[in-house]
Amino acid sequence: MTRKIKLTRANKSILLKALAPYYYRERALGHSTEKPGRLILKINALPADKRASFSAEEIHLMRTTVNQLRNERLAKGQYTDAADDMLLKLF
Repeated sequence: MTRKIKLTRANKSILLKALAPYYYRERALGHSTEKPGRLILKINALPADKRASFSAEEIHLMRTTVNQLRNERLAKGQYTDAADDMLLKLF
């Protein structure tokens, strides 16, 4: 199952900020980083405001990491509207 999502520049930035810590944490633990690494490259290569197809597994990974970023920002009392908007696009 794939789903098309339109990514704006802001949403691309949020996704990359959310995926990077996950990638490095998995790498430090010695786990496979192939899937998050490929997803980071795919998102980075996409032109802004274009629709792209993502698998269910990729969307799950994006949801999980963006939600973690949102929760970290909430814990620090920081602004989260952009992360909330990105999560709504993924649902």
